[in-house]
Amino acid sequence: MRARPARLAAAALAAALFAPAARAAAQAAPALTPVAVFRFSAPRGADLPAEVTVADSAGTLVGRYRLAGARAVRPLAVEVLGDDLILQDETPAGLLTLRLAGQNDPAAAPAGAALGEWFLGARHGVLARRVVVAAR
Repeated sequence: MRARPARLAAAALAAALFAPAARAAAQAAPALTPVAVFRFSAPRGADLPAEVTVADSAGTLVGRYRLAGARAVRPLAVEVLGDDLILQDETPAGLLTLRLAGQNDPAAAPAGAALGEWFLGARHGVLARRVVVAAR
C-alpha cells in the first residue's frame, strides 16, 4: 500500500521539476511563418499529400503535409536546389519526395497545371496543381 503514495509523490516531483522546463522550451520555440500552401489533386490510394505547407522557422524552411482523407499532419524535410524546393519524408510506403519546380523563384515557376514531380518508393508521377496559395 505504501508504493502507491510513493509513486504519486515521485510523479508530482517530476511534474514540478520538468513542467517549467517544458513551458520554457515551448515558449522559446520559434513561431512558424507560412511561406506557401500547396494543394494537389492526388489519385485515390496513392498515399500522396493533399496539402503541403512550407513555412519559415527562425530563418529555416520547414514543411508539413496532410494525406488525402487524413487529419494527421506530418513533418517534411525541405531543401532548396536551385529554383526548386525538394520536400521529403520517410513513409510506410517508402521515401516520399516532392520536387516543386521553380518554387524558390516565382519567375521560374512553370505555367499550367503541372507543378513538379513526386516519387514514392519505386512509383513516380507529375504533381498536378489544384490550388496554390503563395503567402510571400
